[in-house]
Amino acid sequence: MSDLRGRLADTWMLSIAPGWPSHLPWPLAYACYRALARQRSLYADFASGATCAPDYVPIGDVDAFLHDVRTMHLLDVADLALSRRKPVEWWPGHIDISGAWPKSGAFVAVTFHYGTGLWICRALRHAGHRSTFLSGRFERDAFEARPLLHRYGAERLGEVERITGSPIAYRPGARETLLDALAQGTSVIGLIDVPPRLAPRGQRPVELLGHRASLPEGLLQLAVDANVPIVPCWVELDFSSGRRRVVIGEARVAAPFDATLGGIAATLDRLIREAPAAWMFWREWNGWLRDAAALCADQ
Repeated sequence: MSDLRGRLADTWMLSIAPGWPSHLPWPLAYACYRALARQRSLYADFASGATCAPDYVPIGDVDAFLHDVRTMHLLDVADLALSRRKPVEWWPGHIDISGAWPKSGAFVAVTFHYGTGLWICRALRHAGHRSTFLSGRFERDAFEARPLLHRYGAERLGEVERITGSPIAYRPGARETLLDALAQGTSVIGLIDVPPRLAPRGQRPVELLGHRASLPEGLLQLAVDANVPIVPCWVELDFSSGRRRVVIGEARVAAPFDATLGGIAATLDRLIREAPAAWMFWREWNGWLRDAAALCADQ
């Protein structure tokens, strides 16, 4: 019976709730998503993981914060339902773009588990850039108890491949594939806010949310080895209106790593403080700090 309840809950969260409003004009769709996100059972695992956030950033109304957390995750899933129905070059009117990608040559687009990242892939394709997305491996065995979640993840990665025009590059073991892609003029998209638990190699100390944390240097090393720039980028959401903005930062050289990672951490720190509900990795944060403390002690 518990398995059935779990599958029904996943069907609601991964298909029905995000899917049906996506057919509506965006203002109506967003109003529906905000109403649906008032359900406390929606994405309860992510909301529970985010309850540590007031220990690190000022949050006046915890209930409103968790409503925003559920909204963010609902939109992230809804984006897949919407995107799969559209041509790869399609761009909606409710998503703005600030900044511009480099006009020529490949680069490493460095982004975060912040906001609704599918629009980074679409923004690159919209501007005429081929890209490949770097991802951790998505093993079916890890989702034995939640097969619908595995199917959702596989469909999402399939949509990323359709938009970018290139196969996903899975770590570990993606380095040569990514170097070949960059050499052929295909840019790389990678998430840099990955804790030691998920990316144990190449972590360097940084300051984040007033604490000693760490970020991995792998994307920066890739850019140096390929002699291409990095481009920080992220997606912001105005919770009051539902409008989103893809922000494309200035291209820059990756080295020196400590200074670059410090600047990236400062950007992420600012983003989290401005909209803490938009960061998807709160449930990793406490363990991240513990692992980073051990890492810093060894250096």
